[in-house]
Amino acid sequence: MFRIVTRKELAELDMSRTDLAEALSCCLSRVRRGHYIVRSDCSRSHFTRIRSLAHEPGITFPRFHGDIRDEVEKLRIRIASRRDSALPGDVFSHVSAALIHGLDPVVAGTNRVEISRSAYSRSYPDLSLYDRAIAQEDIDRSLSYPVTSLPRTLADIALDHPLEVSVPLISEALRQRRVVKESIESFFAAGTRSLNRAKLALKLADAVYESNAEAFCAVKFHRQGITGMTPQVTTYTRGGKFIGRNDFRHDKAPVIVEVHGVGKYYMHPKGPDAAARANHQRDMNLVNAGFRVFNLTFGDLFRPTIFAQIKWAITSVLDNQ
Repeated sequence: MFRIVTRKELAELDMSRTDLAEALSCCLSRVRRGHYIVRSDCSRSHFTRIRSLAHEPGITFPRFHGDIRDEVEKLRIRIASRRDSALPGDVFSHVSAALIHGLDPVVAGTNRVEISRSAYSRSYPDLSLYDRAIAQEDIDRSLSYPVTSLPRTLADIALDHPLEVSVPLISEALRQRRVVKESIESFFAAGTRSLNRAKLALKLADAVYESNAEAFCAVKFHRQGITGMTPQVTTYTRGGKFIGRNDFRHDKAPVIVEVHGVGKYYMHPKGPDAAARANHQRDMNLVNAGFRVFNLTFGDLFRPTIFAQIKWAITSVLDNQ
């Protein structure tokens, strides 16, 4: 849990303006007016006042990677800054609730904290309020925040966010066996705005995806009109020799797509070099077996030209059959 400290708490700890200014260039960051996050431990004198806060049980520091994941981490920080200022009846919902439930989006789709309340809908630079009535049985109070239940959370995301946000999150929850599609669909009322998009999100989501990046890739296939890509297919040579299990393989054309994340290399028991060698050898075996192999990095998932190349590789084969 992140440690958010208010200006009032700092004043009670007798932290001077000078020390606060030094801390803001080092171990504190301003989240919003009067609210700061302790972002790291520090040995300098200005940290003396807040060291006890940073070392409270369960406190963690934010982790930044210098890439798109940082946007999600910043949203987690904003959520933490709203915890003690939520009004009675406020329920964290949508992507904010998904993060509190421990899900890991590929893209957050928003930089705003999302809260549902039976009052009014309004958007602020860092906060979105939804006028939604949430039944008591659809509120999870077992976490550090009052949040919508996981099925309700995923239904709200499917209705109010793009497929790139909803499909990976739904797939992750399905993969972890925390929900079933029927429990999410039960919140899709007839006539609801964006109902067709929500139903499509459920259709595209699948527990078979081994990572959220693969689910995100499936959305990109849909966006580019690429059909027939079957996830998690075991591939053999014509002689029946095992080559490998592929992230996606086309059901008619000899086209394979692999989605590579950091984990594919750094979680290998013999290290990244051994993983790279094994991956190269498998690619060569696939090519020798007649397959066209596309290895996508995380960045490639955001490049339409890559998917245009995949589509061309498929259609060029099918058109000549």
